[in-house]
Amino acid sequence: MKVDVFSNLAKLTEVTELEKICYLAFYFIENKEQPEFTIADMSAILIGLGFAKPNASRLKEKLLRSSDFIKGSRANLFRLSQKKYSLLKSKFPDLSDSEEINSDDSLLPEILLHESKRQYLIKIAQQINSAYENNLFDACSLMMRRLLEILIIHCFEAENIPEQIKDEEGNFQNLKTLINKIKSKSEIKLSPEAKKEIDTFRELGNLSAHRIRYNCRRDDIRNLKLEYRAIIEELLYLAKLTKVNTASRSH
Repeated sequence: MKVDVFSNLAKLTEVTELEKICYLAFYFIENKEQPEFTIADMSAILIGLGFAKPNASRLKEKLLRSSDFIKGSRANLFRLSQKKYSLLKSKFPDLSDSEEINSDDSLLPEILLHESKRQYLIKIAQQINSAYENNLFDACSLMMRRLLEILIIHCFEAENIPEQIKDEEGNFQNLKTLINKIKSKSEIKLSPEAKKEIDTFRELGNLSAHRIRYNCRRDDIRNLKLEYRAIIEELLYLAKLTKVNTASRSH
């Protein structure tokens, strides 16, 4: 859970400065595994949330006097008392178990998926971005591959021809076959650029999944991010999950 979301959940606008520090200290224990904090840390967070900058010396006096806090392991470090932590834990029991994905639009703008109103697609985009931001590049490339595969299937479904990409048992065929078929289907008007580039992302995901000594690196993805975004936008349009093809490219 992002700190601004927690701020709204805890209604920090309605509590005192010291109570804000209590809530934020609890948040960082549960979400970031950071049990100790400095006044400078908390001041920066409060400012980032839109609150006034605390008076450092006055806040230090309040922390030292409050039974909700104890001194940390080093000078100028503080932490929540066990009693206060337990009280907040009972108020927010599932904070550390939240399944919310923390991500920014670092690789794939998540707003592209919002018009689809399909939460599973939005969550995949969030996982792609979160993996990229946290240097989990093999995981990122695998999720990029997965989103590509799902959207290709949706393109065939949008044209009411999903049976053309299923095997005899009714399962969808592998991604290589899906790509070959979408490139050749006249019903699905994939652009020449997309036809040329689309297999790149299958290969990237395959390297992360199957090449024993391969580790995906940031540049492996960063150098392809614009092409990936364009292909995803185009597939969303062809799958009729968005109304405007913002990814159209001049030929």
